[in-house]
Amino acid sequence: MWDPDDGPITPSNRADLSAVARLLNVLLSSVIVSSLQYEHHALLVRGLSAQPVAAYLLTCADDDRAEARALAARIRDLGFAADHDPQHIAGRSRISFQSFAAGDLTGIVAQNLVAARILVQTLQEAVRWVGDADPTTRRLLERLLEAKEAQAWVLAAESAPGRPAEQITGAQEVTRGHP
Repeated sequence: MWDPDDGPITPSNRADLSAVARLLNVLLSSVIVSSLQYEHHALLVRGLSAQPVAAYLLTCADDDRAEARALAARIRDLGFAADHDPQHIAGRSRISFQSFAAGDLTGIVAQNLVAARILVQTLQEAVRWVGDADPTTRRLLERLLEAKEAQAWVLAAESAPGRPAEQITGAQEVTRGHP
């Protein structure tokens, strides 16, 4: 029958759990780097007119931290340990942390858009790879993908030429409510 130590994992889960845990640790590292980058960039933004962008970046950082917790919880549910070791995070992350001169709003928004798009692509590939072998992990990845796509849309709109920073404030609620 079932081993009680397996938690929610049942024989119907056809996934290679070790490979799924490795994938989730890569995503965990990427989301941690993303959250650190969002927060760092938010603190670099200067000027009253750019404060809505800073606020949105802080919201994205908070959302990414919540996503990191969800990924770590799923890794635990699969019977593995989430790797939060700072020495491993940068090496596993699909996103490279990049800093800018304070006030370089164009560079900050562009870099966060690139990072969001990298995570969108990585999550799309992960959803396809997991497929039906592990429906719970797939649903988690789909929720994360939806949230990251929403972030990318807002950042893409913000990077449009001639668009004032104040217009981003209405988009802050786009990623709310996603794990």
